[in-house]
Amino acid sequence: MAGISFPYEQLINLIEHHIALIKRFEKNKDDVFSLIFLKTDECDKKGIKEVVGNILRTTDIITKYDNNHIIFLPLTDYEGAYKLLEELQDFLDIPKEECIVCYPEDGDNAHELLYRLKDIVKGRYNKEIATPVI
Repeated sequence: MAGISFPYEQLINLIEHHIALIKRFEKNKDDVFSLIFLKTDECDKKGIKEVVGNILRTTDIITKYDNNHIIFLPLTDYEGAYKLLEELQDFLDIPKEECIVCYPEDGDNAHELLYRLKDIVKGRYNKEIATPVI
């Protein structure tokens, strides 16, 4: 598997750690990352996590939440995240919906980013996501 699998419950810690690294080692225009929500709970394909994980880079992280997936993409801006999400939705033959948040545009800490993603998912799918707690 190219992408790393990570427990959803630890996602907030991972995001905070990544932000701390960005802030410590001098910000520059490339210090961005994105989170995408991939709705797979109604997908017929088996082994989605493994298939998607093989498509991701070794630096990307995939978490599973309620038969759906949230993917953490370091050094990936909105355009890169959108392209990947679109390719994954095509490959899995699932409806195209844009559920992407980016650091720092959509929030400057893990809570803001996850609440923004939660709002987007609720608006697109009328689905609640529980925010992991530290």
